[in-house]
Amino acid sequence: MNKTTKRSKAAIVASLITLVRPMLPIMFCAILMGVAGYFCATFITIFGGFAILGAAGLPTPVATAGNAFACMLVFALLRGVLRYAEQASNHFIAFKLLALIRDKVFRALRRLAPAKLEGRDKGDLISVITSDIELLEVFYAHTISPAAIAALFTLILCLFIGHYHWALGLLALAAYAVVGLVIPIVTSRRSGGLGLRFRNESGALSAFLLDSLRGLPEIQQYGRGEDRLAELNRRTDSLAADESAMKKVTGENQAITGFTILFFDLCMLGLSALLYVQGRIPFAATLIPTMALMSSFGPAVALANLGATLQNTFAAGNRVLDILEEEPSVAD
Repeated sequence: MNKTTKRSKAAIVASLITLVRPMLPIMFCAILMGVAGYFCATFITIFGGFAILGAAGLPTPVATAGNAFACMLVFALLRGVLRYAEQASNHFIAFKLLALIRDKVFRALRRLAPAKLEGRDKGDLISVITSDIELLEVFYAHTISPAAIAALFTLILCLFIGHYHWALGLLALAAYAVVGLVIPIVTSRRSGGLGLRFRNESGALSAFLLDSLRGLPEIQQYGRGEDRLAELNRRTDSLAADESAMKKVTGENQAITGFTILFFDLCMLGLSALLYVQGRIPFAATLIPTMALMSSFGPAVALANLGATLQNTFAAGNRVLDILEEEPSVAD
């Protein structure tokens, strides 16, 4: 099997993201609908806070509790529509780009044939063309757009919370940064080379199985069936162990994310209560920022979950790029 080139994650992202250019208008629409959808979800809770303020006889931007509940209903309906439209746009982009990448891969294979293909494990090549390219759907449908959505949403909501008091806005910014940036980076580093090793072992297993099937008459003739089966089991167990390790990292990542969100929610509640006791903010500035933060971690959590799931995707992208950038062994 050919040696896999080790590229940095930044280099892989830069190479893959250039393919999005034909789909930029749809991508912009998906980002706008995603931001609007998350704001609808967050403002359901915020308008609930406005209703509580109105019921308590405190100043509120909404005239009556009935108006607040009507707005919540509208936001709930719009949230469903916008979420569906965002996901439909992202997956339309992803599957169009997967078709484009497959076309590029087959063009590259025609350029490399026949010299290079004779020296490459056929099973590994099939693994690249099928499962590796399929994994790129995670990058195009669940990474580019959610990252842009999280950046825009965070900026606007921090300004909203910060207009009650600048310290509350900075705390919200720190919360979003830790959940959406620090946690996925740390998780990615903890995963190390698990993703690339898993994809390489998966390709090697496909090649081994295909070779065994093609050489079945020889295996039976020389009585090597038990040896081939034992090797197949060993490779399968090794692959399962790597997958288990990646799932363990994913589980730990989700637990750390949940704890961090709860920690920052309590910090926001404590800081806003302290400012209220000191007479620096009204009660509304204690209730609304706290409720806003508690209901607005959706975009950041989507990024936090990518820390573990993107390991396989980057490894798959690296293997696909090996084919696209490979030079023919013999020139015409």
